[in-house]
Amino acid sequence: MLQARIVSKRGSLYFAAEATPYDLENLRTHIREFQTSKAKDVRLELSFDRMKDGAMDLHVSAWARRLASEGVQVSFLPTLEGRGATLRSATR
Repeated sequence: MLQARIVSKRGSLYFAAEATPYDLENLRTHIREFQTSKAKDVRLELSFDRMKDGAMDLHVSAWARRLASEGVQVSFLPTLEGRGATLRSATR
């Protein structure tokens, strides 16, 4: 599962979908709608559940790097699963 929050001077949008190439392109379309003349005016916060084989993780990472190279501010947030792992390791 992929969750994203787009924030721009034009507004904000929450997006949740499976982490498939189609859904990433759909999210990219929404990002374009929120862009102004400056790509850096758009902030994208992403979190996604890691896949066992890691192939989709690499695809999402490459996709996010392309957005960042275009000037979009991209940040990754931990998923609930990841936050639980962090909490467990911090309490040990």
